[in-house]
Amino acid sequence: MTKTRLLMALVAGVLLATGIAQYKIAMAGEFVLMGAFLAITLYRTEYGLYLFALSLPILTYRPLLALILLLVLILFVTKQNYAQMKANLKNHLNLAVFLFVAILLVTALTSVNVVESLTQFLLYYFVSFVLYLLLVMKVDSRDVLYRFIVCLIISASLVSLYGIYQYFFTIDYTKAAWIDVSKNEGAKRIWATFENPNLFVQYLIMILPFNFALIFYAKTWGNRILFSLQFVLIALAAFLTLSRGGWVAMFVALVIVATMINRRLLVIGLIAAAISVNYLPDSIIDRIQTIVKPKTDSSSDFRLQIWKAAVPMVKDYWVTGIGSDLTTFKKVYADYMMPGVRANHLHNIYLMNFVTGGILTILLLFYMFYQSLRTAVVTLFINDKKDRLLSYVVKGGIAAVIAIGTAGLTEDVWHQYRVDFMFWIVLAILSAAYNLARAREEQPEK
Repeated sequence: MTKTRLLMALVAGVLLATGIAQYKIAMAGEFVLMGAFLAITLYRTEYGLYLFALSLPILTYRPLLALILLLVLILFVTKQNYAQMKANLKNHLNLAVFLFVAILLVTALTSVNVVESLTQFLLYYFVSFVLYLLLVMKVDSRDVLYRFIVCLIISASLVSLYGIYQYFFTIDYTKAAWIDVSKNEGAKRIWATFENPNLFVQYLIMILPFNFALIFYAKTWGNRILFSLQFVLIALAAFLTLSRGGWVAMFVALVIVATMINRRLLVIGLIAAAISVNYLPDSIIDRIQTIVKPKTDSSSDFRLQIWKAAVPMVKDYWVTGIGSDLTTFKKVYADYMMPGVRANHLHNIYLMNFVTGGILTILLLFYMFYQSLRTAVVTLFINDKKDRLLSYVVKGGIAAVIAIGTAGLTEDVWHQYRVDFMFWIVLAILSAAYNLARAREEQPEK
């Protein structure tokens, strides 16, 4: 198993180097990459899933889209167990996901700017939905599930290492648009391969709970130490983003997963956190304090002003919403915004979906979150500790869903493709875990 993980790490390192340099790589380079991916995936489909997981935080949208399309193509040109794939699609979470995506399509079609809305829907939500279906259908064994999650952790730890490198060697200051300089003089925020620190932390907090859970699942001390080192890297990178919403979401997620694994871990963690606070720099303490005193920080107050405008928008468009395209949003928001408070989105996924899609969209969003947690809880009861891997994965998945739901209170987490893909991957992992637990229960006793 150690050799397999070392091989995965080597592949991820190559992909990381490719991702960092890809802006200078000619189109021919991408074709070579796609050719290699196709050959590997034709050899074994699950290897393509592993490579996608390793590539997620590294490659840009176009090659990632190509990888997804190649996976779809391979389903049609190679022999598949279609009966099993069809059975994997039959659960309540899959239905909730389908309904949410369907209402987003309706919102796009009824938008004033149909072309822009449909483009946004196809490039983000529809492609993400296809990825979700691929994973639900093809993550059909506990070994594939485990290795896929391990690949996610490996790539996240490597990109975290790159972000930490940024902090110490390449970042001299942080943009004023990302931080209140008057309150955080000298503070530096990392973003690694993402567009900004908030997006980076949203990605990390969805992987961190799985990483934490697998520390306790690991069967050897070597794997346990390796998972622990990866956890430290990812947690440190999440901390160095200086994203307060990310910090809160990470804290909530770790409290939940630790409590589900062993309540004593929660006590130990809280004691460690209380002790570590005494050693944090004053700049970090000041930033933490702005969580409970948002008006003392310009970026926090900026969000409060946006939300003031969102409330009357919801009241006026609660039935059908304004439409999902950003052009329409900017025009409508301009009629409601507070003086001088311009924004491209509402920094809140719940308000944003309510404003753009109306009452049905927000209700189906809540229904999808509910079904993800319900499916996870049902899986735990079906599994009943029979399979330790499924138990730990589902507990990590519950924490990951709650983490991104918490982050969504202060950020619009669905406007960057890597974060989008990771969100749907989390839901697919929960769906796959449920299918595996159900299949095991239905097997006749020997």
